[in-house]
Amino acid sequence: MKILFITLLLPHPHADHASAFTVLRTIRNLSKRHEIYLVSFVRSEKEREYARYIEPYCTRVETVLLAQNNFRKFRARANLFTLIPLAVSNSYSREMRDRINSIVTKDRFDVVQFEYTPMGQYVSEIRDVPAVINVHDMISVTAKNFVENLSLSRKKLEWYADSLVSSRYEAKLYERFDRVIAISDKVKEHLLKCNPSLNVSVIPPGVDIPDIPKIHSSGKGSKLIFMGAMWRYENINAVLYFYHSVFALIRKAVPEATLCIVGGSPSEEIKKLSTDPAVKITGYVDDILPYYLESDISIAPMRMGGGVQCKILDAMASGLPVVTTTQGNEGICATHNKEILVADAPEVFANYTIELIKDSGLRKTISEGGVSFVRNNFGWDQIIDRLEVVYNECLL
Repeated sequence: MKILFITLLLPHPHADHASAFTVLRTIRNLSKRHEIYLVSFVRSEKEREYARYIEPYCTRVETVLLAQNNFRKFRARANLFTLIPLAVSNSYSREMRDRINSIVTKDRFDVVQFEYTPMGQYVSEIRDVPAVINVHDMISVTAKNFVENLSLSRKKLEWYADSLVSSRYEAKLYERFDRVIAISDKVKEHLLKCNPSLNVSVIPPGVDIPDIPKIHSSGKGSKLIFMGAMWRYENINAVLYFYHSVFALIRKAVPEATLCIVGGSPSEEIKKLSTDPAVKITGYVDDILPYYLESDISIAPMRMGGGVQCKILDAMASGLPVVTTTQGNEGICATHNKEILVADAPEVFANYTIELIKDSGLRKTISEGGVSFVRNNFGWDQIIDRLEVVYNECLL
């Protein structure tokens, strides 16, 4: 097949958003069987240079600069009054519209796949070709999560307004596609609640399984790690919650416990944690795997966000036992106490982590269960097979 991908984030290995890695891996694996074309936004001329990482898997790659400035932010907020969500307004570009129109006019594609809800606004440029949208997370659900977790502020009011506008907008947008892809059963549930007439298929993100996962030594394993883009509010919230409400409890029982925070563009609040000798902040790293292999336990105390937490899947695939919350496990659905440990209360989260630190047998059990779970449910061969089923059904 000849497939055109239209994406909000350029998929490359230096991206600061986990879903960009997922799109990169999807294209890489699809390209073994199909001819892939890509048009993507970039945020800067420097990022445009990273297109070289995706070019080996594509027949053609085109990029459009989406500059972030105060005028764009002001216009996005103003567009709330016209019932357009902030993320959609922030992603509008006349150049992108014209570029898509030019590409589909010159070439005949079998399928066009849009990545991320904001890019769905460009579906009007697609004619006589099946259009699929991959909903990584719904704007309305994300907005409601922020409203529930933020204290009263201007930002909370903006998210509240956005949640009201986006629910109505998404219900109408998704029905313009031949198929909607949800990355989890929970996202499918939200989609059908939004619009029961949608044709939704559940296809989770695939995960690369390292050739040699973490081998757990006997004795204590006190090196904890959190991985995520540290400019994203949901990750900042998770780390600060863990540090202030959980980590102190762990250190009472295990004084030598340490925390490594890995992820690009850490906020000032996160940087301040480095004054604690037990906390290491790396910033962006080229390869997360060595950090996973040097650690003993992955913590993912997520309290907001949606979809599938790829950071958790990557840690599990690397052989790290993971302690997370119900929110973190929502789109993954791993079995508690077999493949993952799930706790919502700070004391329980701390106790599970302490048990893992002290019990090498438990670390090994959860580690092996996690690797097996990811291999059986998120392997790339089966993910690509499921995508191809969707494409073929759209072509009928």
